[in-house]
Amino acid sequence: MEHLVIAGAGAMGRELYWNAISSKGYNKTFDIKGYIDDMADEAQENLQKPLLGSIDEYKIQKEDVFICAIGNTKARENVVEKLKKKEAKFLSLIHNTAILQGNISLGTGIYLGPFTVIGDHACLGDHVMLNTHSAIGHDAIIGEYTCIMSYVDITGGCKLGKRVFLGSGSRMVPNSKIGDDAYIGVGSVVLRRVQEGKKVFGNPAKIYEI
Repeated sequence: MEHLVIAGAGAMGRELYWNAISSKGYNKTFDIKGYIDDMADEAQENLQKPLLGSIDEYKIQKEDVFICAIGNTKARENVVEKLKKKEAKFLSLIHNTAILQGNISLGTGIYLGPFTVIGDHACLGDHVMLNTHSAIGHDAIIGEYTCIMSYVDITGGCKLGKRVFLGSGSRMVPNSKIGDDAYIGVGSVVLRRVQEGKKVFGNPAKIYEI
């Protein structure tokens, strides 16, 4: 039995816990050991499992496996890279209600939440998060560390770079593209292309300058 350690003890970590206990393999191939978080003093309220310490100080045990529960894409990458340097192994969590269609390529450390759908020949890079009721269409390509929130529709043939964030209810028309480190606001609709590092909001999605 492997012991899952959730990296990130904030609200998303608590949410991921409840979804993990309804995911494939729970109590058969893995159980849940607890949380690690560098903000240890601020991350102890309402946790379902023990806070095991900080990410930097935690000593990895032989049967430990990890998943990252951080929605900020750059912070997500940083935490995963820290754990990789400590030779951590990562588990993909696939909820029992997720639908996987046909020939799909999934990286490591993937999280597929409740009622998610992955279409035929879609490709998800390492440590992608797909939250509740979101769908990825056929032949879509999703880059590493991308976080897709709830009720997002990524249609067929879309391409997303690394560390992209898609807010709840956002949409992409078929074959549209999003560059690395882009941010798609809640409810936005991508019609063609979003360039690397840009923040867009609205329907159609337009660049928002901070």
